[in-house]
This record gives sequence, structure tokens and C-alpha cells, in this order.
Amino acid sequence: MRIALLSTIQRAVDDPRLLLSTLSFAGMTIAERQLDLALALGCERVVCISQGLDKTVLALQHRTEAAGAKFNAIATPRALLGLVSAADELVVVAEGLLPDSEVAKGVLASGAAVLSLPVEAGVAAGFERIDLNRAWAGVAIMPGRLVEQLAQLPPDCDAVSALLRIALQGRVPERDLREDVLSERRWAMIVGAEDIGEVEPEWFRRHASPPQAFAPGRMAAGLAVRTFASTWLKRGWGSRAFWPGSVLAGAGGVVAAAFAHPVAGLLLCGIGWLLGEAASALRRIAAAGLEQASSTERLPGMTALFSDLCLAGVMVLALSGSWPDRVFAPVVLLALVHLCLRLLSQKWTELAQDRAILAIYLAIGAWFGLLLPFIQIACGAMIVMLLGLIRDGSRLTQT
Repeated sequence: MRIALLSTIQRAVDDPRLLLSTLSFAGMTIAERQLDLALALGCERVVCISQGLDKTVLALQHRTEAAGAKFNAIATPRALLGLVSAADELVVVAEGLLPDSEVAKGVLASGAAVLSLPVEAGVAAGFERIDLNRAWAGVAIMPGRLVEQLAQLPPDCDAVSALLRIALQGRVPERDLREDVLSERRWAMIVGAEDIGEVEPEWFRRHASPPQAFAPGRMAAGLAVRTFASTWLKRGWGSRAFWPGSVLAGAGGVVAAAFAHPVAGLLLCGIGWLLGEAASALRRIAAAGLEQASSTERLPGMTALFSDLCLAGVMVLALSGSWPDRVFAPVVLLALVHLCLRLLSQKWTELAQDRAILAIYLAIGAWFGLLLPFIQIACGAMIVMLLGLIRDGSRLTQT
């Protein structure tokens, strides 16, 4: 059995009232990200050294058990002796480590090892020096038989540091971690909230959607997330807070159109789509570097589909004539939009999928009482693009 050892004892150097493990990074605590690392490495039991069953430890227990693993909270290092047998492997994680589960899983695929970094880069990044040329990267996998040596140490020893020394003395092989994970801020040692403030912006810039000049609406949503994601996530405004807003805005648009306010209805649909884009970006940021699949993985596609249905509903309600005539033009328009997404080159794909710009365009037509001609013009423009810009008849799918 592979067992993970986490710790929730150290306090932030810049605010002793806070435990390092409780500091929030991109919507998740450091302890939760370390737990995901343990689960990604195949740990079937998680042991946490803590000073009591506080809400952080209880949250770790719930997440661990939800993933099908066992959880134990202990107060002293020696309590680990009864939980790890000689046949087990122990995964030791340094407190304050902000890991990338995918990176660790790739490096540690071959079994027991002490992850290391070049000493200059590692020590400069806050990692513990272990010899003349190496710094510890914060993760070690060691044979369970070595854990028995904890019995020879004082009861109040630092368990993580002690186990690292035991692993090195037991000749557990060192394995180098690529230095570029430090420069890319994919692997960091956090000692206080100030470090979070330094690492988090680069994380957001890397994982939020880059600006897209051909999709002004998506560009606006991406810039908003890159700028305000830290504030939103600290207030608990994650993707789960934005997706309901997206649904409510789209539904509100249909209601507005039903009461003869098509302009407001179309604009609300555009706002709903923007909220859905912001929610998707926040979900990508929160899930970046994690192994466990998000339970909300299907929500972006479902929300986008709902936005299209609401947009179509507003157009149908805003047009006049028989129901077949009112339904035909919106259905053709959205069908052409989806066809453009599959067949056109990237820049035109970005423009076609920007529902905010489409909603504003249609709202202008509705304001002047020319919604149907505006729909027909948009359909004609997309047909021209499809006929003129398909590259040698090849299908270029959206990335």
C-alpha cells in the first residue's frame, strides 16, 4: 500500500495566525492541492499530522474518503509507526509545497525516490538544501521499513524533516525535477501569503485564455478573469458562482423577450454567455496542475448549449409571422455558427463563437426593428466565409 504523509502544523511567516496549509491558491488550499498530489501518486491512505481536528483537517478527510482512500489524523510522528508497515511505501510531502500533480506523477512513475533540484535554483526558491549540489524538491517516496527509525528520535521531532534524512541515509535514490518548473511557477515552496501573491498572477496568466483579437467578447471575459480572478476566488466566487448567473441571465433574456423587450433579452443572453466564459476560465485555473477530474467538467458545454437555446428563443419571440417562419431563421443562423466552428480557420472560428458580439449585433437590429434582415445578413456573411475560406476543402477543428 502507498501511504501519504501531510502536515498542517506550520504557520505563515507573515501572519502567524494562519496555518500554511490553509492559505488559498487559485481557489483551493495548499493542503487540498497536496492531497490531490497524494491521490495522483496512487496513495490509498492519507495520514495528516495536525494539532487537532480543525476544519482544514476535516475537509481533507472528506475529500480523501470521497476519493475512496482512508484518512488518519495523528498528533505525533511516532503514531505513524502503527500505520505504515515494512511492505508499504510512504509519500512524504513538505508543508507549504505547492505541487503540480502531473509533473510529480511523471517523475515518480518508477517508484521510491527523493525529488531534488539544483542547489542554487532550489535554495533561492525556498527549498531545503540536502547536500552540496542538491535541494529537496518537497516530495519523497520511501520504503515503509525505513519509517521504523522514527522510534529512535525524540517524540517532538519534525516528522517531515526527519523522514527526509532517514530516506537519504537509507540510500533512497535522488531523482531530479526539471528546473523549468520553478521558472514557470508550476512548483513552488510557500512560506506565507506574500508568496501566494507572487506566484498566483503568473498562474492566472498561464492558465486563463489568452486575449483573442478576433473574439472581443471572449477577450473581455478572459481579461476580466486574468485581472480579478484572485479577488473572486478569495471571496469564494469560483466557477460554481458564475454558472448559475449565466443560466439566470439567459433565462431572463427569454422572459424579457416574452414581454416584448427583445433588445434587453438579446443583451441578457450576451451577458449570460460572458458569465459562462468567465466560469469556464475560473474552472481551468482552479483545476490546473491537478490530477483529479473536476465534477463540473461537462458544465461549460452544457452552459454554452443553454446560451444558444436562450438566444434562439429570444429571436423566435422577437420575430413576427407564423411559428415555422419565426423558428427557421434563428435555427439557420445558429446552425451556420456551429458549422463555421468546425470548418473555418482559427481566427474566423474565434469570431463565429463569440456570442456576446452576435448578441450585440442582433440587439442593434432589434432596436431598429430590423432583426430579421440582420439575421439574414449574418447568415449570408457566414455562407460567404464558408465558401471562400475553407482551405482546400479540409476540416480544421477548433482547438
